[in-house]
Amino acid sequence: MSLAGFVLAAGLGTRIGALSRFRPKPLLPIGPTNAFARAVEALRAAGADPIVANAAHLAEQIVAAGRALDVRVVVEEGGPYGTAGGLAHARRDLGQVDAVAVWNGDIVADVDVGALVRARSSAEAALAVRGREPIGRGNVGVAEDGRIVRLRDRSSSIAGAEAFGAWFAAVQVLGRSLVDAAPARGCLVGDLLIPALSRGVRVVAVPYAGPWHDVGDVSSYLAANLHHGVHVGDGAVIGPGVVLERSVIGARSSVEGAGVLREVVVWPGARARAPLSSAIVIDSGEVVPARGLDASA
Repeated sequence: MSLAGFVLAAGLGTRIGALSRFRPKPLLPIGPTNAFARAVEALRAAGADPIVANAAHLAEQIVAAGRALDVRVVVEEGGPYGTAGGLAHARRDLGQVDAVAVWNGDIVADVDVGALVRARSSAEAALAVRGREPIGRGNVGVAEDGRIVRLRDRSSSIAGAEAFGAWFAAVQVLGRSLVDAAPARGCLVGDLLIPALSRGVRVVAVPYAGPWHDVGDVSSYLAANLHHGVHVGDGAVIGPGVVLERSVIGARSSVEGAGVLREVVVWPGARARAPLSSAIVIDSGEVVPARGLDASA
């Protein structure tokens, strides 16, 4: 079976505020990498070829990142097109493959795309889902046999078969007929998958229990960085009076002053000063507070 990969990277980043003035969400630093590179790595590991991304906000940065990773980038002119529209406008670049693995470019996760591909062999689409909730909770309803019978609050004709609820993990594999049906503008869930469910199209869930972060707002972006504890990038300079606690220091950056840097992300090349806590220090040196962080995330 032939498989292409598609990274949704055209979001405006309005929820993440100041951070998206400098970089599109998929390219925000996360440890030594970013969500875009991680998505491409996961898609390539599953055998996706080609891999295509869309871009709109700060598109030139996505284009450059795509070039470095051998990813074709479709720049959306006249958008926004939405997630379904993004897929529709990328169809020519994706080619006549049997299926397309779609990865939201603002999530960080270790989803096994290969498992979705295998599950898709008996359905028209396979979605990664997180958690197990009571019936009617979460944005996905799943039957005992793994079939998805509800998306958001819209149920299929076999709604009574729901065994538990779950949350969509923003990674999916779509068969050819759904790829071809994607509208020129609209949402993959609301304007493609929900109508497909209503027509009786078989869509299945693949449980995912690993780490998952949506980097759509500042606190969740910080949590995604802090997941692996302390990281100091190549060429970073840490002052002798600085103590790092659960912080990520980007390559070629510097931390001056004296005291503790606790739950802080310093972007590559930026300059920070201790003491500081629960914040992101961006290229310009501006400090962006991350309120509401769950330190256990």
